[in-house]
Amino acid sequence: MVFLKNNKLFFTFFACWQGIVLTYLYFFPKGQEFLILNRFHDSYLDTFFKSITFLGDWPAYIFALAFLFSKLKFRAFYVVLLVSILVPITSYISKANFKQPRPVNYFQDKPVFNDLQKVDGVVLHTGFSSFPSGHTMSAFAVFSLLAFFASNSKRQIFLFFSLAILVAASRVYLIQHFVEDVWMGSLIGVMLAYLIFQVFHIFSTTSKQSGEGVLQ
Repeated sequence: MVFLKNNKLFFTFFACWQGIVLTYLYFFPKGQEFLILNRFHDSYLDTFFKSITFLGDWPAYIFALAFLFSKLKFRAFYVVLLVSILVPITSYISKANFKQPRPVNYFQDKPVFNDLQKVDGVVLHTGFSSFPSGHTMSAFAVFSLLAFFASNSKRQIFLFFSLAILVAASRVYLIQHFVEDVWMGSLIGVMLAYLIFQVFHIFSTTSKQSGEGVLQ
């Protein structure tokens, strides 16, 4: 309860995000998102989303390390290392179990896919590794964790949540994932962030108590 109270703003944003996505999934058929977004494609958005999507990869971990180091010092390395291990493992296991087709495979026999505007320079992934979105999972795990450590700063929480949302949006805009893929990726990402945050505080509390015991 204390954790939820301290992170009320973040989870308010996350609840709104979940509500919007679930409402969309209820009313629209799979793949409709690409037809909707196809109307908004232009060179500026193409460049923007092609760049922002990398925040679901290693640049996010570098950013997280720099941000957390100012708060946790060398303990930040352990936190970022834990995220960088858990996210890929969880993503791999999830994708291997669900085995859902990428948009390219899903639409391979549907002429409508040929009419969609593709982003130059982006190689569309193929195969059956669409659900959940690994980039979205990574972005939400990293930026949710940063938001938890910045629970007293509304601006930082808004910034971190916005970055995670933009990464999720980029995966759909770039036709790499369906909306349900990024929805599940965001959910798992937040769960991993919560787990890592709690593990960190358990070990921090234990270390402090051990240190006090030695001094006594």
